[in-house]
Amino acid sequence: RADRVHWLAILRAPWCGLTLHDLYALAGNDHHQTIWSLMQDSEVVGRLSADGKTRLLHMREVLLEAYANQGRMNVSRWIRGVWLMLNGPDCLWEQADVVDVQAFFSCLDNLDRSNQFSPERMQSEINKLFAAPDSHGEHLQMMTIHKSKGLEFDTVILLGLGASTGGNNSDQPLVLWEEVKTPHSHELLAAPYIPKGARDKESVSPYDYLASREKARDANESARVLYVAATRVERKLHLVGIANQNAKGEINPTKNTYLDLLWPTVAPIFEADLQVEGTTQPLDDIASFTPQLVRLTQPAIPQILLTHRVAITQPKPNVKPSYQNNLEADMGILAHRYMEMMAQQGLAHWTTDRVASLAPSMQHWLRQQGHVESVAKEATATLQLILKQTLNSADGQWVLQTRPDAAAELGITCYDQGGVKGYVIDRTFIEDGVRWIIDYKSVSLESNLTDNEFKTVAEQYRPQLDDYAMLFSDQAVPVKKAIFFLSAGKLIII
Repeated sequence: RADRVHWLAILRAPWCGLTLHDLYALAGNDHHQTIWSLMQDSEVVGRLSADGKTRLLHMREVLLEAYANQGRMNVSRWIRGVWLMLNGPDCLWEQADVVDVQAFFSCLDNLDRSNQFSPERMQSEINKLFAAPDSHGEHLQMMTIHKSKGLEFDTVILLGLGASTGGNNSDQPLVLWEEVKTPHSHELLAAPYIPKGARDKESVSPYDYLASREKARDANESARVLYVAATRVERKLHLVGIANQNAKGEINPTKNTYLDLLWPTVAPIFEADLQVEGTTQPLDDIASFTPQLVRLTQPAIPQILLTHRVAITQPKPNVKPSYQNNLEADMGILAHRYMEMMAQQGLAHWTTDRVASLAPSMQHWLRQQGHVESVAKEATATLQLILKQTLNSADGQWVLQTRPDAAAELGITCYDQGGVKGYVIDRTFIEDGVRWIIDYKSVSLESNLTDNEFKTVAEQYRPQLDDYAMLFSDQAVPVKKAIFFLSAGKLIII
């Protein structure tokens, strides 16, 4: 309890959200007592703002109950209960956050079941976890112009076109040289720098000639690089640059910049903007900028936890699954991950050739799960067929097409029958006023099944989809539930 840094981090986190002023009021004047001890001191707590005091007392109430229950239940259930009382689920803003939290608690469950829990072992196992893939990762990419060569994007934004990139060009090299082609050979032309006071102002020295050639090359290279950047775009190009206005009211860009190259074309745009009536809002002083504190508006123990004794479902007995079931589960996980990426990134970015190029990474991931190379290779081939079948099927393209407010691998946590339960919906969206809830199944099926036989198989999953539908019962829209069989590329409505 003496780790002040981590204690302050807990109090700063979104579930508590103390301001820096309140944190200093709590711990800034006493560097000897622990943070937990200071939280028990009414005089110290009284120094906080009204909002800070409310937040701190809520945190103290939760932790007091947590310490009272320490050792009365397994560690995973204990930590999960504290997280829920702190409104942890309300602090998850991204879909990937839900997956990361599930991975964390799954890690704790495994340690509990194996009776190997210790703070050191927990830290070691958590260090092995990786954040869930960001399905939005390809929507925005930041890179240099040079790195963008050969790539194409729907929209390109070029920033800082008015900034100089040439460094300090006032320093003149002592010697310039260049290989010059003559009618009969190549000659090396070299010229020393001549100070201005030591040369005729009217004459052009060899050094001036070489310097002008170097300047022309730099200008041509800048134009080439700008051309490369501007031609990476397929739909929209945004050019962002700043030009300065002198005392005479004239607008001119900084010399030797990309904006300077574009100036003959964009100058009328800048001049037109000057004619717009009204004044712009002054920019805030960067020195006084304070980043927004991300936190819960009113932290409090959820009402449902105050009126009910939360019974987190105890983990099932540690029954070791068969190797085949383990392989099928891993293949399902991998198939669902790629389906999520297809849905989020759009079908325009996914072809069968791209799927084929992912075979090495699929095999590598399966080997990391403990499967031998031959099994991983065979499973990868099956996954390739499944994903290609999805891309080539009409139902698969319809399910994965981009829609406003669509979601893939949507995580929802709710209170259900005396316990907290989590759901992950593979695909959901609203089409023509109807809420679609679709669950993916990667099970292998006979290729010659009839529609009725597909429906018979799909009916086995009706209870699962009924549970999903209940999560949207507060929406005044009709619901359609369906199973999408990846291996057949077929959507069955149930």
